[in-house]
Amino acid sequence: MDEGEENAQEMFNALEQLESEPEQLESESKQLESESFGLALEPEADKVESEALSRPGLVVTIQSVQFPNVFLRLDGNGVNSFNGAGVGKVNCQFGAGPYEKFILRPYAGDQYSIESLQFPNVYLRLDGGQVTSFQGSGSGIVNGQFGAGPYERFVIRQEVDGQYSIQSVQFPKAFLRVDGSNVQSFNGAGAGNVNAQYGVGPWEKFKITVL
Repeated sequence: MDEGEENAQEMFNALEQLESEPEQLESESKQLESESFGLALEPEADKVESEALSRPGLVVTIQSVQFPNVFLRLDGNGVNSFNGAGVGKVNCQFGAGPYEKFILRPYAGDQYSIESLQFPNVYLRLDGGQVTSFQGSGSGIVNGQFGAGPYERFVIRQEVDGQYSIQSVQFPKAFLRVDGSNVQSFNGAGAGNVNAQYGVGPWEKFKITVL
């Protein structure tokens, strides 16, 4: 091959490379777009889930993940006025009846108050003033209150495993905790223990079912 042919061949190869680069760039661009779109789907799914819970007046049950068929229970008998220390009794029940049903009352910022369906205007209350570090048996006080104030507001967070945690707005490190280790059958007075925990572990995760 003479010098002229070699120069022509080099020019042809250069042109061929230039023509292939747009296709390569387009392919890489599509790949990046696909990956970016895939990453965007997960937060959107979380948002849809959050919006589903935020519909006004939803009636739900709150079931422990750690203790199957153990539900949050609120007994608001006699609760008809505000009490600074809270009032009523919050514990657990094996299975879900009237005392285990709640109305989610949404506020801005993914905040909710959790009202008893059986006892209107009686709300779940969490005092996390003493919840400053992890305690194996939990800490703080969970009971009821007539009306909803700062201690009766919660953020319902969807965890990475798809379950929910219930975080105090007034005490951001305090999460609702259910100990249902001795709850194995129905008890008219309820059973188990409900308090708070510093952070989220297995006993602070719940399945929230819309009825």
